[in-house]
Amino acid sequence: MFKPQIRLALATIFCCAAKMTFAAGLTSFVGFGMGNTYANVNSPSGQVVSSSTGYHFVAGSQINPMFAVEAEYFDLGQFAISNANVAAKGMGVSGLLTMPVSGMLSVYGRAGMARLETTITPTAGIAPTTALSDTVFGLSYGYGIQADVASNASICISWDRYKSSALAGPFTDRIDMNSSVLLILRY
Repeated sequence: MFKPQIRLALATIFCCAAKMTFAAGLTSFVGFGMGNTYANVNSPSGQVVSSSTGYHFVAGSQINPMFAVEAEYFDLGQFAISNANVAAKGMGVSGLLTMPVSGMLSVYGRAGMARLETTITPTAGIAPTTALSDTVFGLSYGYGIQADVASNASICISWDRYKSSALAGPFTDRIDMNSSVLLILRY
């Protein structure tokens, strides 16, 4: 879990970054996305694919028409295994390369680093104990299609992958998120 002091520090950093980019004449953006998440989970019957619903918030700056930098907070949802629920959330920083396809349509790719925390909460048949958690820093990357619907708004369909911990949790080494809708607002 993120402590209130860390949340306050991150909010301050985002506000200062937005103010600096505005002063430098760069375009800033914020966005919200939601979609399906998939993870390969180790269970007593072998490896299974478990799915959930996740969301993410992004904020960033467009450095030039083809390159942007963004920070994100994401919650990849809860995945059920035989005797526990596993939740995954975190934050990251990425660089985005965008290639225009037509007047209002473009494709993009992103790569960066993310901090992902997985928390295991035992369920039925097990006496309640403190949740087990593990945090890992790793590579995150993705790609998507972006359509400009107004001069300051875009809708994206994206796929993102986050490295997860295979050591202390039931996951293999990754969790994927398919964002069915990502709304980006530029200011």
